[in-house]
Amino acid sequence: MIFKIIVLFSLLNIVYSISNHPILIVVSYDAFRYNFFDTKLVPNMERLKKAGTYADYLINVFPTKTFPNHHSIATGLYAEVHGVVGNSYFDQKKHIKQKMGFDMFHYNEDIIPIWRWNEDQGDDRYSGSMMWPGAIYPYQGKNVTYRQEFDPEMDWNKRVDTIISWLTDPNKPANLVMFYIEEPDTHAHAFGPNSEKIRELLQKLDNITAYLEEQLEKHNLADKTNVIQLSDHGLVAVKPPNFINTTQYMTNGTYNKAGSTPCFQIYPKEGYEQTIYDSLKAGSIKNGHFKVYQKKNYPKNWYYKKNPRSPPILIMADVGYGLDDLIINAPWYAKHYKFNLTDDSEFGVHGYDYNVSDMHPFFMARGPKIKKQHKVAPFHTVDLYNLFTEILELPQVPNNGSMGNIVDILSDKPGRYSIGSILIVTVGGVLIALLLISVAAAVALIIIKRQQTITTAAALNKRFPQTFHNNIIEAQHLLEPEDA
Repeated sequence: MIFKIIVLFSLLNIVYSISNHPILIVVSYDAFRYNFFDTKLVPNMERLKKAGTYADYLINVFPTKTFPNHHSIATGLYAEVHGVVGNSYFDQKKHIKQKMGFDMFHYNEDIIPIWRWNEDQGDDRYSGSMMWPGAIYPYQGKNVTYRQEFDPEMDWNKRVDTIISWLTDPNKPANLVMFYIEEPDTHAHAFGPNSEKIRELLQKLDNITAYLEEQLEKHNLADKTNVIQLSDHGLVAVKPPNFINTTQYMTNGTYNKAGSTPCFQIYPKEGYEQTIYDSLKAGSIKNGHFKVYQKKNYPKNWYYKKNPRSPPILIMADVGYGLDDLIINAPWYAKHYKFNLTDDSEFGVHGYDYNVSDMHPFFMARGPKIKKQHKVAPFHTVDLYNLFTEILELPQVPNNGSMGNIVDILSDKPGRYSIGSILIVTVGGVLIALLLISVAAAVALIIIKRQQTITTAAALNKRFPQTFHNNIIEAQHLLEPEDA
């Protein structure tokens, strides 16, 4: 009978197959600013935030752009180390502007993103990427087991359903999934962070958060799965009167340019660096709303200049101001999204110094390895890699983050067992308990009968001492506790 019960629950464990390793889902909502919670439009996220561990905000990396920050989340490295110095950069060896592609994410082949490191440890560990920037490409010559290319037309619920299928795959159940959603960033660039469109998207993001939680519950994954939700950067509103024409300060044909508002990467052609810098510097003084830096003078806390991809000159608009590309893009946005362009139109911008509060992302986490109803101090994006490896029980990898910044997030008693394993252990425990109870009952009956026999002997000894003299001491010893 016991054997049949164990076999039954083993079969159930196969049907609802999940990894034997800790499970982690990292969810990124692009440009979800830390204080979007103040809108009161995300009640599900607010509830889950307070149920687990959260920080008021994250301290991200410079530049506060999508690709650099997502790769810092995935590697624990600053942009000058992992080499993704912007959403685009100018390749000075190939003399071409590089955008999203294999080369962008492979500055150094020794850099190991978390999804690759997870699978490299073997023992049936599998990773998945739902559109995470850079994860579609092979690293160290190997692709991630599950991957979905970026497809903005893919329904959000279908994205979650696909992730659940990876986690419950009967042959290769994933224990790490990186999940990216491109909103509110995509529409915020056209409508600005204060628009009704963004309010609608915040509600939609709140709904998909609830849907993910419902599906985890439905598939008996909620108690086993750790979920970290975060973003890469925030947003600032910029209006057309604050667009700056910096091209007027440079001579066409003397430089190459990459990047986008609010920071332009300028790569002067040979012999023109000082001329271009001097002209831009004079323009910045005249205009008063942008700064220009030579590479040698980049602020140290940017961790940006020690990479050959970093530009010799960087133009940075003041907060609330934009550069030449917005002069071109604003009319395109108006035409594409069918709205009237006026001086009061707002456009979403990010890329400023990470110390600007409106550039701050959010952070919240929940699961068996995460403390409940707990708040931590703001920490750095580069610290997240250490948090991932701790949750996944992987060896540490040298990086720019600090272990000390994330230990307070972790529960003292992390969960490590699958639902099926818990059921088997529970059933086994119940059966053992029943067996022990049966043995204890049998022993108790023997003791009771023994006591009854001795009690009878003691009583008879009082009446007939000459017959039961040898049992006096033992009988008295056994009767004392009962008398007391």
